Amino acid sequence: MLQRKLFLSLTLILGITTTASSLAETVKVVASGYTDTGGEGVYGLTFDTATNKFGPIQLLTKTNNPSFGLHNKNVWYFVDEDKEGQLLSFSQNEKGELNLLQKSSVSGKWPCYISVRKDGKYVAVANYGSGNIAVFELDEKGVPKGKPQLKQHEGKGPNAERQESAHAHWAGWSQLNDANKTTGIYAIDLGVDKIFWYPQDSKGTLAEGQVAYKAAPGDGPRHLAIHPQKPWVYVLNELGNTLSVTQQDTKGHLTEIQKVSALPADFKGKSTAAHIVISADGKHLYTSNRGDLNSISVFNIADDGKVTLAQNISSQGKLPRFFLLLEDAKKMLVANQDSNNLVVLNILANGQLEYSGAQTQIPKPTFLGLQ
Repeated sequence: MLQRKLFLSLTLILGITTTASSLAETVKVVASGYTDTGGEGVYGLTFDTATNKFGPIQLLTKTNNPSFGLHNKNVWYFVDEDKEGQLLSFSQNEKGELNLLQKSSVSGKWPCYISVRKDGKYVAVANYGSGNIAVFELDEKGVPKGKPQLKQHEGKGPNAERQESAHAHWAGWSQLNDANKTTGIYAIDLGVDKIFWYPQDSKGTLAEGQVAYKAAPGDGPRHLAIHPQKPWVYVLNELGNTLSVTQQDTKGHLTEIQKVSALPADFKGKSTAAHIVISADGKHLYTSNRGDLNSISVFNIADDGKVTLAQNISSQGKLPRFFLLLEDAKKMLVANQDSNNLVVLNILANGQLEYSGAQTQIPKPTFLGLQ
């Protein structure tokens, strides 16, 4: 980005004529999704942020149901979302192709989310089907070592169709603002309407869990996003299609200070929430909605952490399960699972979005990442 700014400055000083292509910033995108409904595995493609043009898609590796992925240093991880769940580790060559390094059992069913600790030494997996999380220690190359630590959730919720048992849907690290700089994992369970907190000691051992947050019965919390500067944690409730604003204390507990709908006030229909991201400056928050209204919601974050719904815009497809912010380029890429398309939305100065008119086809996308 700095090089581009310097180049632009020189063009103004020297009067050099430039074109859009000469100023293009091309990024390499990785996309994956479900193979049992149409995809083949993990794909790669380029995206020119100046022209909004996508390159042709390339199959990087064939694998089963890589519904979620993560890039950590030189290793790519993908889940095999199946009844005997696996965490797949890959290296990537100069052509972008992925080469399998290892398959690791996650000791659970239907894994759906992966996160890595900030220092790159541990990776966590949320197992939706079995309601547990698996935490692996990584070797110096980033490959999981041995069997994972497991934490099992128990219970059910009032939604008999979706909450018949525990369903871990997200697991990720947070550091508390306490004297010991305690590190631990939040684990969200949609099935039991709870978020658990597991402190992790210096040897990597997870302590017994405590309930950090109880959602309203039937809300079905799915994912969360932690504010980059403040002790605010934003919980996206899938079944309620709501956003809960919580404040984190020095023991990991989350206290709700606001709860709002992620849908327009006049909306009447069926919808479930999916993905959540906070902008790097902490001023805007984005969520996706799936169902009768396939859309992206934009929230403004106030100085006290509370939010206001500023916009709800069409995702230009069906079932927007995931989206990727390219903040330097002022773009959002939206993965619409059931319409098999990636859509480009422009990010405006006020944080709101507009459709760029650009999109491309890709099979069943549920995850996007950058190479």
